[in-house]
Order: sequence, then structure tokens, then C-alpha cells
Amino acid sequence: MTGADGTTSPRVRLVSLGIGLAAFLATEIMHYLLVPNIGRRWERWLAEGVSAVVVALLTGRLLHAANQRREAALLRMQVISEMNHHIRNALAAVSLTADSIQNQECIGVISESVDHIEWALREILLRRKPLPEKELDRSRYFQRRRTSTALGEERTNECR
Repeated sequence: MTGADGTTSPRVRLVSLGIGLAAFLATEIMHYLLVPNIGRRWERWLAEGVSAVVVALLTGRLLHAANQRREAALLRMQVISEMNHHIRNALAAVSLTADSIQNQECIGVISESVDHIEWALREILLRRKPLPEKELDRSRYFQRRRTSTALGEERTNECR
């Protein structure tokens, strides 16, 4: 996780340090078991230490980026949830107001539009994963067809 100023959290640093240490130990064990006579010990430790630092830095950067993506997704979900709430409240008012209108054709157009918006909020806004391209095209086709039958007859102009 990141702090308010964009710095990495102590948890990310600790995990990165642990992975760097594990990389150092794994490399040292492999050298000890496979090629124990590969140069001076301090040179080997220096090379393994530099490799471990590089691994730790890369791990820290990856964890930091993953945390930023997670926080951005959480923010988007919060915004979507708030928008969903406010739009549904407004739709409830529109729907209740439509009941007081005497023109049945206007009530039908308003009701269809409210239903369409509620469908969009339910099916599109709260979707858990992206639709495959084939499903997306089919969804758009039915949406256009539904909208064109509701509004294509220009009934909206008669509701004034």
C-alpha cells in the first residue's frame, strides 16, 4: 500500500526485503552445493548481494504498482456505488411523478426510459468482469433495438 505522499508502505518494504534475503540465501546455497570453488567468498557474496538487492527493488516496485492498481479499482467501485445510489434516487422521483401524469402515452415512454436506465445500472454498471466481444455486440444490438422501438416513433414529442 502507499502512503498519502505516494511512498511505499512498511509492509511492501518488509516483503521486498524478505524476498531479497531469500534470493541471496537461495543463490548462496546453490553455489555451495553445485560449485563451491567458484572464486573468493567475498566476491561471491558481493555478486549475490547485488543480485538480491536488484530482486528486492524489482519486487518492491511490482508490489507498489499492484497496490496502486488495487486502490484505483477500489476508488472506481466507490464512485460507481455512489453514482448508482444517486441515480436510483432520482429515478424513483421521476417514476413517482410519472404516476401523476394523465397522458398514458407519456407514462409509457417515461416508464420504458426508467426501466432502461435501471437495466443499465444493474447490468452494465455493476458488471463483475468484462463481457466477451460477441456478448458485448449482442447486448448493444438489443439495447439499440429496444431504444429505437421506444423512441423511434417520436412519441417523446407528444408528451409535452
